[in-house]
Amino acid sequence: MSKRFIGIDLEGTDIRVAILTAAPGKIDIELEKRSHDTPEDAAEAIKEMLGGKITLGDRLVTALPCRVGLFRRLRFPFREKNKIEAALPLELKSQLPISLEEHLVSFLPPRAREDDYEVDAVVVNKREVAELLTYFPDPEQNPRRIDLFPFALLPILSEQDGVLVYCRRLEVVVALVYDGMIRDYRLLPGTSELNETEIFDFIATQVSQLENAIGHEGLPLWITGAGVTEELLVILYKTDRTLLTPAEDVFGDEVSSEMAPAALLALAEMREEKKSAQLNFRQGEFAARGQLETFRSKLVAVILLMLFVIVGGALTMHLGYLQKTREEHALKQQIIGIFQQVMPAGTTIVDVPLQFEGQLKDLRKQIQLFGLGGHGAATVLQSLSSSIDRDLRVDFQEFNYNNDGAHLSGNADSFESVNQIAEKLKANPLFNQVEIKGAKLAADNSQVDFELQLKFHGGRE
Repeated sequence: MSKRFIGIDLEGTDIRVAILTAAPGKIDIELEKRSHDTPEDAAEAIKEMLGGKITLGDRLVTALPCRVGLFRRLRFPFREKNKIEAALPLELKSQLPISLEEHLVSFLPPRAREDDYEVDAVVVNKREVAELLTYFPDPEQNPRRIDLFPFALLPILSEQDGVLVYCRRLEVVVALVYDGMIRDYRLLPGTSELNETEIFDFIATQVSQLENAIGHEGLPLWITGAGVTEELLVILYKTDRTLLTPAEDVFGDEVSSEMAPAALLALAEMREEKKSAQLNFRQGEFAARGQLETFRSKLVAVILLMLFVIVGGALTMHLGYLQKTREEHALKQQIIGIFQQVMPAGTTIVDVPLQFEGQLKDLRKQIQLFGLGGHGAATVLQSLSSSIDRDLRVDFQEFNYNNDGAHLSGNADSFESVNQIAEKLKANPLFNQVEIKGAKLAADNSQVDFELQLKFHGGRE
């Protein structure tokens, strides 16, 4: 299943949901709006709009309205996050008329200046976060992040200088986006009883003041929010200002001004997912719990069961090892007893199997000497003796024996005697082949030296 980025904008009794899914070459978007009477109704409606459940890979984000946050820009001689977290409460206590014990503090990554680092910090009362979470079906896990308008839209707007005009039904925010940050912003709360002309006058005044502060005029305006009406747009168009729709290159004209904040929240989460350059008030006692924490009790039970299985398996293996050791010891004693019966008295016991193997080799050599099935060395010598006539004078000098045959060398009175010996041996049923390998006169011409190769019937046993 594709990873979803979900932006939820809660305002009054309205719920606006935008679901972004990355597709090849584009971003698919689903938009839906519903109304609710109670937080419980809102939680049920959100669950239905998200298809009944939120999967592990979904990234769900929402944002608090601007009016509930207190903003300060601070400077520090360091940029390490842990140092800033330690120093922020001390700096904010001296600048804010509130107790930080009942508030949450979040800040954006520091920006390097000439001699120090600049940090944008926002403080929100814990009650606001607790109340917001009652609108969600799974408050322990989702939303994963809670931002604050207008800072929640900064990842979408930071690449271009301009002025964000965010008209909600209960407030209007005019924020100057300059040099990749929200340089300053102005808030008009309680706009439900104001008409379009009064809202425009506030916007025009604040835009002029914000531009004068940086010495720049004619910046384009981003217009968004459920409070943007056709009449207000007509008045703004008459100013000859360039009016922009945030993320128009992504959404085109698919997203209305009312649904834009939810869509922009989801898009900001998609773009900044791994950069951590956003505010997040899900911290401390309100920190989102992961899947492992949610199923901690089940996880503990599984781990205990696994430990039981491992310990039980190890104990079984150990008992089996002890049993095998006892059997090995008994067999060893039995082998030693047999060894003492078979081997000559006084033989030192070193390695019983190896000593038995050596004794077996000696016995095999003895058996080979006397032979089995009539092919033993003694049998061959007896056949040689019985096959050669006693009248022939033969002197055998070398006798080499193996299981396939024998090799003889010696001397006789004449070549005729050598031929007679060969013929006699051929007639012996023990031999399959008799071959004269060589016959020549001796150096003194008195005898004939010869060699015979004998092959047994049946070959190797």
